[in-house]
Amino acid sequence: MRINWVVASGYQLDPTVDIEKIKSIGSVWGSWNTWRSCGTDNVICSDFSKSKDLISRAFQSVCNFYVPAKHYQDLGRPVGLKLYDGEFNQEVNNLDDIVAMHLCSQQSDLILLLGFDLSLSGQIQDPYEIHRYKNYHGLIRSLIVNHPGVQWVCVDHTTDLAKPYTEIENLSKDTLQKVFETL
Repeated sequence: MRINWVVASGYQLDPTVDIEKIKSIGSVWGSWNTWRSCGTDNVICSDFSKSKDLISRAFQSVCNFYVPAKHYQDLGRPVGLKLYDGEFNQEVNNLDDIVAMHLCSQQSDLILLLGFDLSLSGQIQDPYEIHRYKNYHGLIRSLIVNHPGVQWVCVDHTTDLAKPYTEIENLSKDTLQKVFETL
């Protein structure tokens, strides 16, 4: 069974959790901003300026660093980069989460989601941010639904999943402790 983790942007792993135990279960995918706290193996950065900054520090030598293929030439064609194709025209926050989930889904039977809030309980007032929030969750839901051969598990999701997510057969919840005991 091919198992991988996807860590939500900005997620901070509890310092008492052994990262090596997580990695013994599967590779960790996520945004560039999860690398330090979560030991992310497969790092996504869709932002050109941030990619350029990370490449200037040879970031691609410490992880599998994925950037959009359209940026490769303008980044100076550095050695060691991983490229992904595709365009995301929707306005969303944390686009790297969506890309990580998409790339990971191509090589997984089971994806363990850490730090994702699928309760839809955000208290957003700004209409533009509401629009971005809805797009983000629409893309997540679509990804899960369009990969029925992959089992998706929200790990340590403390609240109930929102109705649009409860209707998905290949999405469930579990605790990190149970994941460690089972896998």
